[in-house]
Amino acid sequence: MLIENINRYIEGAKGEVSLVLKDLTNDKWIYTLNGNKPVQSASTIKVLIMVEALNQVLQGKYSLNQIIDIREEYKVKYSIITDMTLKSYPYLDLIILMNIVSDNTATNILIDLLGYENINEMARKLGLKNTVLRRKMEEFKAIKEGRDNYTSAMDMGVIMESLYRNLILTPEMCSLALDILKRQKYKDVLLRLISEDVKIAHKTGGLRNLSHDIGIFYLDSVDYLLGVFVTEAESDVEAKEIIGKISKVVYNYFTTPNKE
Repeated sequence: MLIENINRYIEGAKGEVSLVLKDLTNDKWIYTLNGNKPVQSASTIKVLIMVEALNQVLQGKYSLNQIIDIREEYKVKYSIITDMTLKSYPYLDLIILMNIVSDNTATNILIDLLGYENINEMARKLGLKNTVLRRKMEEFKAIKEGRDNYTSAMDMGVIMESLYRNLILTPEMCSLALDILKRQKYKDVLLRLISEDVKIAHKTGGLRNLSHDIGIFYLDSVDYLLGVFVTEAESDVEAKEIIGKISKVVYNYFTTPNKE
């Protein structure tokens, strides 16, 4: 019944849906749909940037407490860092802000520090098939020129599961990355229709007529991975509604005793 209930919302959706769902506790894929379809990544690609940022700490290029100066040319609109008066931030704080509030100034600083080539090489090391970083955040001119950032629901699932199983970096760094993602402030997508206080490590992403969210749900009896990416929706709000409804169906399935 689970897949039938999910498909009910997908079939009625005014948008293109990609979905990956895995029972991590039992290492079992439950459902995938358009999992390898390349889509605009929006802010979900910031998880990859975080992985490379922590990797470069392990390589000794940076330290978590290293102070990074914030130059004026880094600043973009709709950024907490832009609106604050601080002239510098610790490296770790930039990683945190990039993920929990999706701060684009922090992201662009990290892209400059890490380098496009290194970030994309990390994607290759992880075996990601459809993920590439080609522009900074808020570079809309680059989009018009055909340079955009792409990923897929399955690629993001690979990153999340690799962190969950300590398959990349070190166990301590994987734990740090997941702890940051558990502090995500945007709760209007996968958690949109779930009123309970649920522990989830996740990353959202949104653009016009597009919304993504992928995360690991930590329940009492099971941990599961769910990623729902919606493109070509009538609006980003409509896309979030689709994701919220699917997430609620999945959550009910895992929290219902004697489920089919």
